[in-house]
Amino acid sequence: MINIYDILVNAKNTLSLRAYIVGGSLRDILIGKNVKDYDLVVDKNPRGYAEAIATELKGRFIILDEEQETFRVILDSKEFIDISRMKGKSIIDDLKHRDFTINAMAYDVDNSIPIIKEKILDPYNGMKDLDRKLIKHLTEETFEADPIRMLRAVRFMAALDFSLDEDTIQQITKNASSIKRVSGERVSYELFEILKSNKSYYYLSYMDKELKLLDKIFPDIEEMKKVGECKYHVVNSWTHSIYTVKVAENVINEDGFFEKHIKRAFEEHTRELIAADRSRLQLIKLGALFHDIGKPSAMKIDSSGRTRFRGHEITGTKIVKGYSEALKLSTLEKNILQKYVYLHMLPLVSYKNNDVSGRALYNIFSKMGEETLDILLIAFADIVATRRLLDPHEEMGMIKIHVEYIANNYLTRYKPLEKISAIITGKEIMDTLNIPEGEEVGMILEEVKKAIYFGEISSSKEAVIEYIKGIKAVEDLKKQ
Repeated sequence: MINIYDILVNAKNTLSLRAYIVGGSLRDILIGKNVKDYDLVVDKNPRGYAEAIATELKGRFIILDEEQETFRVILDSKEFIDISRMKGKSIIDDLKHRDFTINAMAYDVDNSIPIIKEKILDPYNGMKDLDRKLIKHLTEETFEADPIRMLRAVRFMAALDFSLDEDTIQQITKNASSIKRVSGERVSYELFEILKSNKSYYYLSYMDKELKLLDKIFPDIEEMKKVGECKYHVVNSWTHSIYTVKVAENVINEDGFFEKHIKRAFEEHTRELIAADRSRLQLIKLGALFHDIGKPSAMKIDSSGRTRFRGHEITGTKIVKGYSEALKLSTLEKNILQKYVYLHMLPLVSYKNNDVSGRALYNIFSKMGEETLDILLIAFADIVATRRLLDPHEEMGMIKIHVEYIANNYLTRYKPLEKISAIITGKEIMDTLNIPEGEEVGMILEEVKKAIYFGEISSSKEAVIEYIKGIKAVEDLKKQ
């Protein structure tokens, strides 16, 4: 901080302007968090200030919003500094436009570092709310001015482990419907930040029960609350889904739950970034939340009076596709999320059929592909969330063993074959067999994967080439 701070002061003096540390960066400094991003406002020439800082720190200058005069300096250390023009005639005027009291403080860079608390400008008692671990809105217009702040309040709850002020809860409930005016990109950003929490199930439930906010983003929640109770479920689909997220998070967070090598594989796999800084684990939690979202539209009562939800994975996939598009998720995220919902029943079917034969597992893996571990986690959480409510004392060891067995087979036998091009490429097949590009090449690649998986051949290139020559010879004989 000292080196950066010295540059901030020198650049400010050179340009004869006033500069203040504000917002989340000041808040995080005060609560002792490791600050990697700094927010500053200046009374004039924010572009010149940002360019001067970028030059001195050998950082990269970026225009964030030309119209609002907001600029960013990105440093090699992965730290960044955001600089914007002061709103209003003074820093106090600027602070009036902010969201929560804990973010409405300022510190003049003319003052020394470390921060001298007595010199903090704090017109809304933000330091008092920091001490109380309380998130409190600034004015009656806070959420009307920008409805995304309602979701942001929950994001701060999750990130800081703070509570919401009672009046803030009432204001969010009052303004909840206005979240519909917010762009999908902004909603998904805040939602995925909340999903970073180790107990995001709690905040999802809180947004629903206490704030009456979540159903304004995902209207099907209200229908899920009306259905779901049947022979296997003692609660409605929404309550079950929240519980499923909780179980999934418990599995990921608990040491020693799965065998060590499987646990490591899950952790490494779920850390993968799918889009921007959004991880696979965040998407898994969303998949767990939505796995039964198709039940209301699929519900049927049969001739015996029994409630059934056949095909709910199909109707659910369509609903999730719509939500994915509304949230402006990446194409990859959309496809993966739909895959979670569509295939989440496969492990349960395998368990009920007591079928872990090679062919059954190959069929499962070929459908689930790179999302195998994800879907196993969602399916396991789904089953546990169902059975635990039916019988809190039921032993779940058998389903755990079943899932571990499938995961182990996937990791040791199928996963190495997913990147089949590391063994043999399509071009090598075309050159070896003297065939053109097309469906036949894909079919041969699939036959190679099966042959290696079932132990018919080794995974060496030589063995594979001999195998595909044999396939071609058999096909030629059939044509004669």
